[in-house]
Amino acid sequence: MANQWALLIGINQYKALQPLMYAQPDAVGLRNFLVDELGVPVNHCTLLTDVSAAIEPHAYMPLRQEIEHQLETLCRDQVQPGDLLWVFFSGCGLTEAGQDYWMTLDAEPTNLSETAIPVSQIFKILSQAQTDQIVLAMDMNRSQGAVGHRDIGTQTLTLAKDYGITTFLSCQPEQFSHETMYVKHGLFTKAMLEGLRYHGCVTASQLGEYLASRVPELCEHHCRPPQNPVMVVPQTQKFMMVVPADGLANLSPTENLTAIDEATLATVPANNNVPPVSPVSPAYASEDTSPADDEPLPLQSQPSPEPSPSSIERVTAVQDDSSDTASGMSGLWKWGALAAAIAFLAGVFFRFQPILFGEGEQTASDTPADVVGDDPEGAGGPDGEAVPEDGTAPADAPPAAENDAAAPTEAPPEQEDPIERGNTALQRAEEALEAQRYGEARAWLEQVPPEVQNNRYQDLLQSANSEVAEAAVRNQTILSNARQVLQPTSASMFNDAIEQARQVPPEDPYYEQAQADIKRWGRVILDLAEGRAASGNIVGAIAAARLVPEDQPELTTLAAQRIQSWEQQIANQELIQQTQNSLQPGQASSYNDAVRTLEQIEPGQPGYEDARARMQQWGQDILAIARARAAQGDLGGAIGAARLVPESTDAYAAAQEEIQRWQAQ
Repeated sequence: MANQWALLIGINQYKALQPLMYAQPDAVGLRNFLVDELGVPVNHCTLLTDVSAAIEPHAYMPLRQEIEHQLETLCRDQVQPGDLLWVFFSGCGLTEAGQDYWMTLDAEPTNLSETAIPVSQIFKILSQAQTDQIVLAMDMNRSQGAVGHRDIGTQTLTLAKDYGITTFLSCQPEQFSHETMYVKHGLFTKAMLEGLRYHGCVTASQLGEYLASRVPELCEHHCRPPQNPVMVVPQTQKFMMVVPADGLANLSPTENLTAIDEATLATVPANNNVPPVSPVSPAYASEDTSPADDEPLPLQSQPSPEPSPSSIERVTAVQDDSSDTASGMSGLWKWGALAAAIAFLAGVFFRFQPILFGEGEQTASDTPADVVGDDPEGAGGPDGEAVPEDGTAPADAPPAAENDAAAPTEAPPEQEDPIERGNTALQRAEEALEAQRYGEARAWLEQVPPEVQNNRYQDLLQSANSEVAEAAVRNQTILSNARQVLQPTSASMFNDAIEQARQVPPEDPYYEQAQADIKRWGRVILDLAEGRAASGNIVGAIAAARLVPEDQPELTTLAAQRIQSWEQQIANQELIQQTQNSLQPGQASSYNDAVRTLEQIEPGQPGYEDARARMQQWGQDILAIARARAAQGDLGGAIGAARLVPESTDAYAAAQEEIQRWQAQ
């Protein structure tokens, strides 16, 4: 029986590079998915991260020799023919003289050949494994290591093709990969986990197609520069399973079919003898493709008027000419499709139950209408009226509300049972969230009675509130980008013009015009300063703001406020960076000191949200260190570490409970 193995690396802290925030959670998240959801034995998953060596089972420090040793041990002694091997790296990568390198915890950017791991060495070790079922995923094109190290990944793609190993890169060589505090992962890993967990991506090509469309969507959604993943897949591995077949039974059918909508289900023929749809699009690189496809190509989703091949193949799973490969999976997918169809019919039944059993006619005033996201009035008619199916306009339709897009069109009927009405509102809120109508979702949640405000309600409310807050951040980013247009203009030119205009004496007929020009040019100087700040040039912004004319009290006050804020931003950025660099893996006191230091950043100051997120994470890290000591029998050390969890962090309450439990032992 085939086994599954994984080597998962995530490195946040570096000696000479700007640290990352979510490389370690990337590796831990993938490990947890494999173990908790797919049932891969934990001793088959080797984890190498900054902190995990002290708190996780089968975890080690991500040092160069340790990574090479663990990978060699896997390939030489443990992986057997037919086994599936995942190798995942999230961290910084650098390139020198055309050679790509993984930056380990002890690597030095100035001495890559002696301290970092050449990617060619990784491929060499993998080629010695007894299995050809290998998935190599790398998120290493980080802007933190970009200085003097462009085009990382070019050699990696060549090696992947030469060795015939399925390889995913988070972005093209000339791009950077991104992470965000809103998803607490790198965008590449976030999309990969989504595809594996929810969207039925069980083969290499299916996962690649999902990454191709999803990662750019996440970049746009979180206002990040473009990031397009790249994939290399040998022709013989087009249908290779990237999820262990045994583990699919642990995922519910609804998880595997979440992405399939009614239109997709309608395209699936009832005949079980449908020929398989090839999951490899022309954008994929493979060994047996035409000469034009010899080079690895970026994954791209291609629009087509026909149903998407990926949507069909996710329902039909991995049907292939080789029935031995597909027969084991076809039953699961058939049952999954059947379960989805039954769930859909059940939903329709309960939705129209009052009509079916004659409990009263369903009119426009009885049930909330779905709001169309693109129509600001929430309906299809030109005046916000609902348009019947025959296309005729209603004769006596009531006027539409002004804010239909942000609130439900109508409320659930008052004569309904409160529980039923609450469940209906929860369902409507969930549908609105899926359609990204967050204001409408919050309006539905406000109608949920207290007796139905369960865990599902709390999760939906938290999601709606966070998305609304994130939308505000995106809008702020849009405004900042607009201000960057002002950047190229020189503020000193306007300052020179102001000095010349001041030479016009008060008794001169043009004096009033000169004063008006001085005021207008002062406003322009301040706008230029804000444009520089929006583009990240805080020092230049401060220099420009100091040129605002002092004889304009209103502008001078605004400029002083901006200067104070920007100076605070510089100070807070330096403080956060210094604090991050001071962390010592496994040393709880260093994390406590870091939290205490960042408590200096007060609400409303620049960088407060970033500092708060790091403080919460460090509180969890201290608690993890304490639990690791307790697991090793060092209860005194565990209690001492747990007492270092700051009260300002969410982990404080859990730490106090652990202290009481350990003291009672």
